[in-house]
Amino acid sequence: MSMTKRREEVSCEADSKGRLIPRWFWTLFVCLPLGLMAWWFLRWFFLPSYMRTSSVEIEAPRARVVRQPVKKDDFQRLKGIGPKTAGVLYQARVYSFEQLALMDRDKLAGILKDHNLSARGIDFWQKQAALAAAEDWKGLQKLQE
Repeated sequence: MSMTKRREEVSCEADSKGRLIPRWFWTLFVCLPLGLMAWWFLRWFFLPSYMRTSSVEIEAPRARVVRQPVKKDDFQRLKGIGPKTAGVLYQARVYSFEQLALMDRDKLAGILKDHNLSARGIDFWQKQAALAAAEDWKGLQKLQE
């Protein structure tokens, strides 16, 4: 009996002294964080793969832009425009009859002056270019005669 009595005394002493680390400390600082980490891991693990990946976009190198060849109208079909004048117009990025017909007269004269060419027939060229843009070849032929 003395042994059992001794055990009861020891257990009573431990309860009266209190624990070295209180129960609330274990709950708050150990069990709660471990529980949260387990919840996060299980939630992440059972998510579909598309939701697990990050939403960061990776910038891939883009292919170079391939420019389509520009269809250049033959300005030499217009009376008064020779190969040199046509070349100057192509350099100025005037490629079609429509562009030539709609271009500002002063701007066209400035382009020709920059290359030391005569700007005498600009009005006539623009009338011809308007007919050529409309594909009125018979009207163009009449105007040229």
